[in-house]
Amino acid sequence: MSSEHDYKFYLDKGISETNEGKFDEALHSLDRAITLNPDDAMPYFSLAIVFHNLNELEPAYENYTKAIELNHKMTDAYFNRAQVILADENKDNEKLKSALKDFDKAIELDPKFIDALYYKAVVQKNLEDYKGAVETLDRVLAIDPQAVYSRALKKLILQKYLK
Repeated sequence: MSSEHDYKFYLDKGISETNEGKFDEALHSLDRAITLNPDDAMPYFSLAIVFHNLNELEPAYENYTKAIELNHKMTDAYFNRAQVILADENKDNEKLKSALKDFDKAIELDPKFIDALYYKAVVQKNLEDYKGAVETLDRVLAIDPQAVYSRALKKLILQKYLK
């Protein structure tokens, strides 16, 4: 059995275990995959998802960052890393700006990434950039006129902050 075969085996096993909620097993399998192929972004990304699920934000953030370093086009890693920042109860404006950059990068890689656009608008609102948030929400509604949360957030901003 080649190490490439082993690598794929442990990566797939780790992803399956994550999907089944077997996080301890997934950590073990993904660590094996990283040992066998430390230069691939996927096991770091998958490991970050495990930590994210366990609400261990620091290692989740670090592993998303490592995945991005290895693959600059990993749209979901940018999106998820920003989500980790938003999950941090001690986030400040600097952290929010960092999340905003990650959402921007995800949107740059996938201009129709509705969730990234929506959360970008949420961050813009939290940073008191109400006009920017409305512009971002208008982009969502141009892609999906039925985007209920985006429509509701836009209405809230217009009524409460941009009277």
